[in-house]
Amino acid sequence: MDAYHSTGASSAPHDASPRIDVARDFLADAAFFWAQREQGLSAPNYTLQELLEGPEQRLLACLDALVLGGPRVTRELLRPALASEELETVACASSVFLMQGGADGLDAVLTTLCADMESASQGAARALELTRRAEAVSRLLTLLDDAPTALQARVLDILTQWEVDPTRALDGLLAAGDAPLACAVLRAARRFPARLRAVSLDRALNSDEPEVRNAALETAFVLGHPSAWNICIDAVRRQGPGWGGPAALLAMGGDLYDMDLLLQALPEPALRQDALWALGLSGRVAAVGPLLEAMRDKTVAPLAAEAFCAITGLALTGDLAVPREPWTPDSPEEDEPAPLGPEAELPRPQPQRVERWWKEVQGNFLHQGRYLAGKPFGAEPLLEALTAGPMRRHAALALELAVRTQSAWRLSTSDWALRQWKALQTMRPAVRGRLSLSSFRAQPRTLAVPEALPVRNEPLFPPVLRQRPPPPGALAVTGLGLVSSLGDGVVGSCAAARVGVARPRALEGTSVMDEDSGEELPVTGHAIPHLTQGFSGVGRLVRLGLAALADLVHHTRMAAGPRTGFFLNLPSGFLLAAAERHAREAVKQEEAASGQDENSGEEEVSEAEPLLAEVLRERYSRTLLPRLLTQAALPGGVVQKALFFGDSPGFVTALRAAEHALRSGVVERCIVGGIDSLVEPELLEAMEELRLLKTPNRPVGLMPGECAAFVLVEKTDAAARRGAPVHAYIDAMASASEPVHMFSGHPHLGVALTSVLAEVLGNLEDRGRETGLVFADLDGTVQRAQDWGYAQVRLERFPLRDLPTWYPVDAWGGVGAATGALVECPTSFST
Repeated sequence: MDAYHSTGASSAPHDASPRIDVARDFLADAAFFWAQREQGLSAPNYTLQELLEGPEQRLLACLDALVLGGPRVTRELLRPALASEELETVACASSVFLMQGGADGLDAVLTTLCADMESASQGAARALELTRRAEAVSRLLTLLDDAPTALQARVLDILTQWEVDPTRALDGLLAAGDAPLACAVLRAARRFPARLRAVSLDRALNSDEPEVRNAALETAFVLGHPSAWNICIDAVRRQGPGWGGPAALLAMGGDLYDMDLLLQALPEPALRQDALWALGLSGRVAAVGPLLEAMRDKTVAPLAAEAFCAITGLALTGDLAVPREPWTPDSPEEDEPAPLGPEAELPRPQPQRVERWWKEVQGNFLHQGRYLAGKPFGAEPLLEALTAGPMRRHAALALELAVRTQSAWRLSTSDWALRQWKALQTMRPAVRGRLSLSSFRAQPRTLAVPEALPVRNEPLFPPVLRQRPPPPGALAVTGLGLVSSLGDGVVGSCAAARVGVARPRALEGTSVMDEDSGEELPVTGHAIPHLTQGFSGVGRLVRLGLAALADLVHHTRMAAGPRTGFFLNLPSGFLLAAAERHAREAVKQEEAASGQDENSGEEEVSEAEPLLAEVLRERYSRTLLPRLLTQAALPGGVVQKALFFGDSPGFVTALRAAEHALRSGVVERCIVGGIDSLVEPELLEAMEELRLLKTPNRPVGLMPGECAAFVLVEKTDAAARRGAPVHAYIDAMASASEPVHMFSGHPHLGVALTSVLAEVLGNLEDRGRETGLVFADLDGTVQRAQDWGYAQVRLERFPLRDLPTWYPVDAWGGVGAATGALVECPTSFST
């Protein structure tokens, strides 16, 4: 049972299509995650990394699944979605069209951009901002000439995001009298200042529209416009509409004595929230006292605490914050949740405890200094705040970076988090130590405008696995088939797993006793009831195998012709046998304790009875493979077949047998896979007997599942000759077993696991340095966890501990003999 296998694989392009109902689920999920991501761009409870690893990663996984959808999904789902009234749905469908490439998809998105429906146009525009298509540039530039003003504004924002020179003067668009268009022009002018005359910027600075005036102020500061400071000061003093914009700029760029203008506005109810925001951006210790006082006002306490933390670096956690009580329909009226928005997630402070903390640390702060998250303001704290600080402050800090570098370094805070993170890593060496720290009024007027670069199509996200020519001797994976608790096909199952979907449910027919209440509780697992309910033993495994083989045949369009081998891995019955031996030993001990004769005839009969595991293996050997192959009716039939009983590591044994058959010329292609169901009653009882199950009383344990997975493998040169699409290459494989089994009582030191990993990584040309992802078969049991931990320590010369790791059990549960083939499927779809 303590046996391990490992394979090394590199990715290759792939082509498959999910069912339309599965694709519809992915589109709905994508729309949800799109909204989550957009809200996260200004959320106080997300950092850039958390946004990347949370909503954005799951959104991209959904979009990737839809890209694989093929013509039917495009025709029946994505094209109608472009007319949706939900902006997020349109944005997701448009993104998929742009990711797919091709003129038809681009035409559909640009047509949607020009649509009269506001939500559709906005959704297409947002998708275009995030997904560059070089061939769209000329068509977008044409729309600037005679499109409606709302569309011109969207087009200009797209071009600015792509850093495309609008190639014409923008003064006329600014003078059109449309506020959103004027703001778009002013944003474009920060990147291409030569396209807007200074006199036009002056007029915008004196606009009666607060949003235009504020956008013009930001542009003027970035460009070093000489009159910007005086106009900003005047706007703050007048305390008119749109006061928050100039106040924030004054806070970031003012001196200590400029703080008085902000503090004077703090008592004004209409300005109070904007004043608190500005005080936090100021970083001045002089603001701390008023902020502590404002924390006693329940209406603005979270905003005051946020500003305080932005200056001092305090993390408002533990007893420093008021515990958030969940709102219910029965809650008092005053406890109803605040309106949705970035402020809704701000914690409420405990003012007395925050004051006590400040008294202890205030000696570390200079009254004349400016601070950011508790550190003296400078290039490194600013870049650190942009990288690891709350997203709510992201846009303001990025604007200050652009002003203080005179447009040399700009961060697009609405871009994909991954691109933002990469941009910050690129600019860090250049900005460190070279950031102007003077007041905005004293900023130099030497504008540094980077040269415009041609637009290149960028993949929405890079592949997780490297794509490279296959090494000599590699096997080509040219087909995949899967059925799991997440879907009836490989695309739907793997995409759902990448999004983070899991569908554990109560398993019928088996229960455990709750030690506290005495109540019987069902065991939870990852079953496929629509496929396997009512079937057991051979019938259940055949049902699973048929579904996975049908998926394989469908995706590969498998036809008769090449000689085909079939190599199947099944459960060894180790757990059943271990549980039976454990039960028999318990009976013997009980009889010995009661004084019964151990040599009775009844005992002899009991010992002579074959174990259930042996009975099942004999039954599988005799009936399962013939039934499966007869009902599957694989095109061309099978000329060689073999059955293995190896649990999870048995897949490598089957794969090696297939490799030998291929290299000997007996077959030209091989179907290799595994089938298992750990949710059958006798197995659940066995695992409970061995205390392996995860239950309400036992949080550490295995959550059982069922699955069937197959891969179609052939020699690389054979796949190339027939032009077969290759999903992945199997570069190396190894297997080994521990000298003692998992219930022997010996410590689990990961010796076998270490040996197979070292052998595989050592056989790779790069010794694993370019490995993109590790799939670890941790099933929730203590024994596996101990082996994995020791193996990581033993493999210090390999980059194992530093690599991204994915645990298939999180999505599918423990699937035993199907595990090896199962992990080959997401390996090939991890793009």
